Amino acid sequence: MLARLAPAAALLFLLAACSSMSEVTSVGKDTYSVTYSSGTQLLTWVELKNQTLQRAEQYCQSIGRKLQKPKITSNHATGLGSKRATVTFECGAIEPPKEDKQ
Repeated sequence: MLARLAPAAALLFLLAACSSMSEVTSVGKDTYSVTYSSGTQLLTWVELKNQTLQRAEQYCQSIGRKLQKPKITSNHATGLGSKRATVTFECGAIEPPKEDKQ
């Protein structure tokens, strides 16, 4: 009985390998990097890059700054391979709104 369940359990384990988002790491003065890997999740490149950019933007907002100069790189995986996108970005100061002088 257990021998029959082993292949199914192995397949379930492989399918459960989820996507993962790295921690945001500092790579220079006000410059950071974050990487998102799709794992076995079927994501388009647009979805993968958008989620990585969204995480970068959330990070900048969490420190009271705004996302600037995002640069996206990828591992160029195709087919069912795990896709990975890395965003290197800056968190710049939020400028106060300009007042209208009338």
